[in-house]
Amino acid sequence: MEAQALKKRAKLAMDRNKVKIAGFGSTLISTPELGFKEMKSSAYVREQLQDLDLEMQEGFAITGIRALLKGSSHHANICLLSELDAVMSPENPMASPDGAAHACGHSTQSTQLYAAAIALSEVQDDLEGDVTFLAVPAEEFLDLEYRLQLRQEGKISYLSGKQEMIKLDIFAGIDMVIMIHAQPNTPAYKVFVGGGSLGFTAKNIRFLGKEAHGASPFTGINALQAAHLAIAGINANRETFSEEERIRIHPILTKGGDVVNTVPSDVRMETYIRGSHRAAIERGCTVVDRCAEAGAAMMGGHVVIETIAGYLPLNQDPLLGEAFAQEAQQVLGEDCIVRGVDMVGSTDMGDLSHLMPCIQPTMGGFAGDAHAKDFKVCDPLRSYLLGGEILANLVIELLKDGCALAKTIRTSFVPLMDRDAYLRYLETEKENMHVGKGKAQ
Repeated sequence: MEAQALKKRAKLAMDRNKVKIAGFGSTLISTPELGFKEMKSSAYVREQLQDLDLEMQEGFAITGIRALLKGSSHHANICLLSELDAVMSPENPMASPDGAAHACGHSTQSTQLYAAAIALSEVQDDLEGDVTFLAVPAEEFLDLEYRLQLRQEGKISYLSGKQEMIKLDIFAGIDMVIMIHAQPNTPAYKVFVGGGSLGFTAKNIRFLGKEAHGASPFTGINALQAAHLAIAGINANRETFSEEERIRIHPILTKGGDVVNTVPSDVRMETYIRGSHRAAIERGCTVVDRCAEAGAAMMGGHVVIETIAGYLPLNQDPLLGEAFAQEAQQVLGEDCIVRGVDMVGSTDMGDLSHLMPCIQPTMGGFAGDAHAKDFKVCDPLRSYLLGGEILANLVIELLKDGCALAKTIRTSFVPLMDRDAYLRYLETEKENMHVGKGKAQ
């Protein structure tokens, strides 16, 4: 059957199931859960995909789900991916009692995946390849104390969902990965393709000094002053980074002392070091370490620095991105495509994009800032159906004519690292802890 006829059948299937799709989205946005805690969301997504008679795999990376739709032949395997987790946004109207909210659009992308699954199930027997639907935990790099505890207990090895799933080889047999992300502050249905994102490394820094009564500070070593000096050093170094490196360092103090009348002896800092590529991030990390060590040394204390592997920069596949743009243009109109605008922030899709063809285009239909109290999807059902239609149509194009386009994308892709090299990279940064210069007196 011709691709256009398949697309029409797929769209009609979504139209017949509008109530189901709307209910799916309403349930997810009302059940926000943080990373590796998405128990209700995961169970609901699994239940709904099972109703489509897909082959299911579950329980990996704690809440991950993999569902397989088999075509009439198996020349390629296209993965449609969505993320399960929410963010902390206590003032968002859709926030749960503990402050979690889908203020980054993950519930919308999951519903777009579900809509595409309904559409593609309708034309399953006419597909010349397979489709994998992946619901992935823990994209947002937060709640780190909980994740580090999970790692200590042996329940995970790495702190994000895609990192963990790469380690578990969940992407084995998949040829390429596609996901639509929300574009904040963009109520119009524009689609942004071909942009990148910054990568980052995270650091937990602990400044250690010596307690003393606040009225006798000369008998102690003030760890808060050491942290202050470190932050001043970081700020002084900002002009040493080039525009091309795009370094962003944003520390916070999570503990500034214990009581006001005692010289602080244990002060905690967290920071990300973001950059446009790995070498830039590594240079930024060297600067942060140097400033932390210098601050401790100047006060006569010492510092413990823990480095945690964050995310690599996003490397979107140009051929796959252009194929997406063509399908989006057919659905949304000629003026909907915006090329080359980088994402704000970082994503673990960047890690996956170093290993295999990936795209993470962003789509409008959202008001407000990402992660903020005013973030919302403007017209939920329309967003679900438009995103689902674009995804389904792209899969049909990729798998037609013996999967010709999918094969071209697969063979032209040059990985930036293989899986083994990637896992070595994670292990190099995992639990990289050292004690800095300076001695506690």
